[in-house]
Amino acid sequence: MNYKVPFVEPGKLYQKLKNELDSAYLEVMSNGDLIDRSQLRSFEENLAKFVGTKYAVGLNSGYDALHISLRAAGIGIGDEVIVPAHTFVATCSAVVNVGAIPILVDVRKDFNIDVDRIEEAITDKTKAILPVHLNGYMADMNRIMEIAKKYNLIIIEDACQSLGSSIDGKGAGSWGLTGCWSFYPFKILGGYGDGGAITTNDSNVALFARRMRYNGEDRDTGEYHGHGFTCLLDNLQAAFLDVKLRYLPEWIKGVKISLNDIERLFQIYPI
Repeated sequence: MNYKVPFVEPGKLYQKLKNELDSAYLEVMSNGDLIDRSQLRSFEENLAKFVGTKYAVGLNSGYDALHISLRAAGIGIGDEVIVPAHTFVATCSAVVNVGAIPILVDVRKDFNIDVDRIEEAITDKTKAILPVHLNGYMADMNRIMEIAKKYNLIIIEDACQSLGSSIDGKGAGSWGLTGCWSFYPFKILGGYGDGGAITTNDSNVALFARRMRYNGEDRDTGEYHGHGFTCLLDNLQAAFLDVKLRYLPEWIKGVKISLNDIERLFQIYPI
């Protein structure tokens, strides 16, 4: 059976948006707006608005979004985090690199976590559930939120593949403590280099992320609040992403792949 799966073509997309992207480049370069400037803040504001959260914090990658989110949630040594068994390795790596233990739970036909198997994986060490919204399809967040409330667990969404998806009008990345995003060039919203972000409604989480992304420094006061990391979203990439974000609703409408198409794809190319 022959059918087409659309892939991002950065070169072709650049030609379509050339004037706007070139204008964004010239603005950044002419003003020397290279690190943590107005273009980054503009993109963060527009991303939060698009997702449906109060805050967005630009980071260097989707992995950094996961890593910083786990640290903001206080996840650490010996804690267990429930993760779907079918995901990119970075999801588990972020858990491991904060000293926690990923607990794998199998997936359903849509390749998202099987919510019927979550409770049997919960122990007294479980601190969080990290659902992954895969291939544009969201995990069953209504059920997951019910389980999280029942067991007092934190939810961190790996929404890197599902920007623009929603359930009952509530967007991916707006359900949990944070939503984690990747702007790798071949994502539906991709930069011209790597990039990522978290979205959140928690002001303390947003402040923590802004400080930790810049070596622990509060850029407004110059004070340091811990040993952080170097994972700030590049200002030029933020300017490019802000241009492309304007077109995202239109692109989403143009990409309609059914669940049956996804299932056939994995039958042809088994994982």
